[in-house]
Amino acid sequence: MFSNENRTQASEQLIELLGQPYDAKQIQAILEPFGVKRITKPDSPFQDDIIWSVKASVRIDVYRSPKINKLTGRDDLSGDQWVVGAILFLAPGSDDRIKKPFPGQLPQEITMNAAPDEWIEAYGQPDIYEQGDWLGGSGPYLAWRKSGINISVEYETDEDTRVLTCVKFCLIGCMGAWKSDYPEVFAP
Repeated sequence: MFSNENRTQASEQLIELLGQPYDAKQIQAILEPFGVKRITKPDSPFQDDIIWSVKASVRIDVYRSPKINKLTGRDDLSGDQWVVGAILFLAPGSDDRIKKPFPGQLPQEITMNAAPDEWIEAYGQPDIYEQGDWLGGSGPYLAWRKSGINISVEYETDEDTRVLTCVKFCLIGCMGAWKSDYPEVFAP
């Protein structure tokens, strides 16, 4: 079928779209190795929208200016287009719609089965490393601010298991609640 190289390339290509105008045909072509035949266009009357690809277990957050500029502290992102602000690779537990984990490899040859130590080995010591009961989750939460990008990794823990539920790559400042909780790290 498709090699792991193509699947790794898909995650990296999606991440490279951060800050770029949203193009449904381009994203559909990237996700085609996962059996995705169609990606919707944003249609929200608000300044943000969520584009789902349940088949590939991917969520794309798109924004219009001035919202994307406020979230990122930038003023160079076009106001008349939808702009990709975040790419989320998902697994069951992240949302009721998601029935399987993102099937491809992530950058650094990490998979959705990775343990927190593998993320630390790949990206270094996280700016945030919460163990249990953080906003929205019950397992470890790791987050990094890198040059021009934020990365977060969310786990859910029950009695005997710990599973990765969401890996988020977003433009600086798009970390939601963490912007106010850790402004020194995640505010634009």
